[in-house]
Order: sequence, then structure tokens, then C-alpha cells
Amino acid sequence: MKKHIFPYFVVLFSILFITGCGAQDSQETVPEDTEIALETTTVDGQEYYLLTTAEELSAIGEAYPLSGNYMLANDITMSGEWTPIGSSENPFTGIFDGNGYVIDSLAAAPEANGFFGVTKDAVIRNVVLENASFEGFFPMVHHSSGTEIEGCSINAGTQDQKE
Repeated sequence: MKKHIFPYFVVLFSILFITGCGAQDSQETVPEDTEIALETTTVDGQEYYLLTTAEELSAIGEAYPLSGNYMLANDITMSGEWTPIGSSENPFTGIFDGNGYVIDSLAAAPEANGFFGVTKDAVIRNVVLENASFEGFFPMVHHSSGTEIEGCSINAGTQDQKE
């Protein structure tokens, strides 16, 4: 009877291994050669994708690669709950420049751990979150490795955080 259990165990293990036990990362890896339908600009020799809507901002890591360079082209008012950009499996590795504009009314889900979840060798600068809504401490970047963070602030009513 023990001989008959082994094949079932092998099949079950194979299914779990192949499917990853059902675990899914909320941010898929977008191929770097994905064509992005955003306007671009070049600043100091770097090409940036210009973000103009909440939908475009939220699409980083979904429809737009985490390795891209992004710049706000106007103030953006958010709606819905925010999902941080980048994860431990897929960190943000590009440049994000707020460009003097404001991201207004960002509402973080209780499990959200920052505007950026995980970054690696990235540049985050001039990002201003106004009227942000979150519980507890909400950093601009939750976990970073080799990341430059400059001129960023989070303003939530009487609670201000600067990085």
C-alpha cells in the first residue's frame, strides 16, 4: 500500500512546484521591450515617460516596466487604494521624478508599506504626496538597496514626513 502513495505524492509535488503553490505577485514583470504608449521627454540625456493620469501612475509594474524612467507632467489626483510600486521579487530599478508636481489624495491600503515597496539602484526625486491617507508610518520607499532618494515629502493633514 505504501508503494501506491509515492506516485500521488510525486504528482502533487509536481503540480505545486509548477504552479508556485498558487502564490502570485501583484506586480508582474513587464518585458523591457514592451512598447509604452506614453509621451516621452529627454532631460540631461535621460529619456523619461511622462505620466499625466492616476491610471498611468498605477500602471508602473503592471503595463509599464519597473526599469523605466518616469516623470510627472502635471499634478495627479488619485482615487482608489494605492498598491506600492515594486516588490522584493520585482523591485523598481528606474528613475522616478516628481518634476515639481503633486500627487494628491493618495489613499494607502492598510497593508501598503510605502509609495514604493522595494527599489534597487533606483533614483526617486522630487516626489510630493499631498493629502495622503494611511495608517501608521508610510515611507516614500519601504525597502531600498543602492537607491538615491532626494527632495521627497509626504503630507497627510497634520502629519508630515520628509525624506
